[in-house]
Amino acid sequence: MMPVESWLKPDEVPELAARATAMIDAALTGSGLTRETYWSAVRKGYNTPYNDPPRKRALPALPNAVAPAAADSVSVPAAVIAALATEVRAV
Repeated sequence: MMPVESWLKPDEVPELAARATAMIDAALTGSGLTRETYWSAVRKGYNTPYNDPPRKRALPALPNAVAPAAADSVSVPAAVIAALATEVRAV
């Protein structure tokens, strides 16, 4: 395996840089992005930490709170509600 230092010769660098610039410009053509926005995204990607963001702590459950009704809950017929209300009033 070749050492890293021997992969590029100093006289090859300008040609490789020009080819890389041309490839980036070709990729950006028609995308609506500018070179500045592209490199800003690259910098952001490299500067973003690899760790997952810290999780938000869950709010403690309140003991007397009424749980919200689920979106797919079964609807209760009005007659059942009326009968329960009558029982509550009788107590």
